[in-house]
Amino acid sequence: MRFVKYHGTGNDFILLKEEDTYGEDYSALARKMCHRNYGIGADGLIVASYSKTHDMRMQYYNQDGSEAPMCGNGLRCFARFVHEEGLERKRSFTVETLGGEMSVQMGSSYENITVSMELPLESLFYPYASEKIRLGEARTLTVHGNTFELYALFLGTLHGVIFTDREVSEEEAKELCHHELFPERINVNFVKSTGEAGLHVRTYERGVGFTLSCGTGAMASAYMANLVEGFPKNISVRVPGGDLWVSLDEKVHLTGPSVKIAEGVMYVE
Repeated sequence: MRFVKYHGTGNDFILLKEEDTYGEDYSALARKMCHRNYGIGADGLIVASYSKTHDMRMQYYNQDGSEAPMCGNGLRCFARFVHEEGLERKRSFTVETLGGEMSVQMGSSYENITVSMELPLESLFYPYASEKIRLGEARTLTVHGNTFELYALFLGTLHGVIFTDREVSEEEAKELCHHELFPERINVNFVKSTGEAGLHVRTYERGVGFTLSCGTGAMASAYMANLVEGFPKNISVRVPGGDLWVSLDEKVHLTGPSVKIAEGVMYVE
């Protein structure tokens, strides 16, 4: 099976065209191909196909085989993939995802690809949360004897934002991700200020763990920093894998690079 691998600020993905997948079970395929010892290795698997309602369709699967509604870094890599493969020649196009319609704007190079999505939902309830949570309303959660103030929002996929200056352990992050308040688990972003218009974000992604970068996590963190911390509408976001830029208006926009790593053939039994 032919594949191409990309990364967006260290968040790495395997990209496939639907026509090359021979009717495979994508969940099982993700577990095989994304395994870092027995497969190619990646944070997620992305399948590109044409859409009946938009220019393109993107399906995203985490490393553990679970399907996720959307991925911001993955969408930038998807944009480069479909452009390089000739599936979409326009430099501005729309993408169908489980998280809704996403827009892509290709810059002058693949170093600057912008993805845009609608503003987050005003409130969350089942299946995202077991009780109603309004946008900007913090929930106090205690794990491993430590208390965290978490802001939950749906921005293409479900995210929690926690403003903290301390280093959070893998065990704490996993327990927050699996907290009973969120029946389908939640991506958790640990955020601290790096200046007047800058953030440092470390994201624990459901189905993966801590990653070098999470695009929608950067967007969620910037949005909440503006809403509850008074940050400006143009924010630089430093993630372990590099730098991203988020701007806010009637939509949320994420700009960053897409880097091609490799292409080849994997033998899938």
